[in-house]
Amino acid sequence: MATLLSSTSSFDYYNHSLHFLFSPSKLHCPRILVSKLPGLRFRVSSPSKSRVFCESKTQKGQIRRCSPLLEKASLPSNGALASDEWKAVPDIWRSSAEKHGDRVAVVDPYHDPPSTMTYKQLEQEILDFTEGLRVIGVNPEEKVALFADNSCRWLVADQGMMAMGAINVVRGSRSAVEELLHIYNHSESVGLVVDNPEFFNRLSGTFSSKATMRFLVLLWGEKACLSSGETHGVPIFSYKEIIELGRESRVAHIDSHDARQGCKYEIIGSDDIATIVYTSGTTGNPKGVMLTHKNLLHQIENLWDVVPTEAGDRFLSMLPTWHVYERACEYFTFTHGIEQVYTTVRNLKDDLRHYQPQYLISVPLVYETLYRYVLRISSMLINHLRLS
Repeated sequence: MATLLSSTSSFDYYNHSLHFLFSPSKLHCPRILVSKLPGLRFRVSSPSKSRVFCESKTQKGQIRRCSPLLEKASLPSNGALASDEWKAVPDIWRSSAEKHGDRVAVVDPYHDPPSTMTYKQLEQEILDFTEGLRVIGVNPEEKVALFADNSCRWLVADQGMMAMGAINVVRGSRSAVEELLHIYNHSESVGLVVDNPEFFNRLSGTFSSKATMRFLVLLWGEKACLSSGETHGVPIFSYKEIIELGRESRVAHIDSHDARQGCKYEIIGSDDIATIVYTSGTTGNPKGVMLTHKNLLHQIENLWDVVPTEAGDRFLSMLPTWHVYERACEYFTFTHGIEQVYTTVRNLKDDLRHYQPQYLISVPLVYETLYRYVLRISSMLINHLRLS
């Protein structure tokens, strides 16, 4: 395949316009966009210019909804929409990056690849994912299903969706397929973000025939591991592809006056819906609970009275991160510069010993199990000392 020789490349989602510099003898437009974004047409300028344009019929003037503090730098220069206060949950990342930029924010040791990010890196990753969703056509107020378990990429996806005004619909991978299908359809989700190919392969037979998906995003793993023929033409993106598309589009947006003028800016309001969390469904089908940004920000702003964290404290994340209890606590601790380490039930005991965290957010059953474990080990040590 010919190689693209490019010193400048951009994708403008406002009118779906791509610009690539290329060698006259070597031209390759990225397969990600050519194969997955509908309605593209291509035009090559004069040979001396060596530039190719890929355009769609999408009109300018699309709405760009933003978290006013997180995306303050990309808002119109008159400052009318920018804010120094938290209006939406993702605004916390601008504040945390300014205060704790080079501190480690997340450690995710059990995924492939293992990941560690500072607060600055995490903020940029969220901004890239936010823009990547805009690039693939997600609109403000649309629902996007996020069916995945604890990981740093779950956090990025969750905050990326909120930051561009979409509403995420969350659930873990252990739920029954029919339950997940009900949640997806009942919420009127337009796309699906899942943990990995193995998990989607479990869903695919049911979802391909009973759900309408505009796109699929894999947080972890390779697309080659997906079962063949189960997606029926649904565009599939890896996490890295969304990040790459978002990064290129952000650069283009900052550099292009036309791009900034070609859209309508709106800010996310505190009363806008941020997420829909479904109940357990023990007495019937799960029911969706709509939480606004204000709901979550209230927890973030007031939990310090209960949990007085300090910058550099370490927090082990084990409960399902989509549970509102764990979720609100995580958002809160990130505003104070903590280091969050993702663990699992299987690795909890070893990680408590290895990372020696200051905080573990959990439920009574976990503490009771740990207490019995400590008593058993203590009893064994006492008996050993007596015998010796």
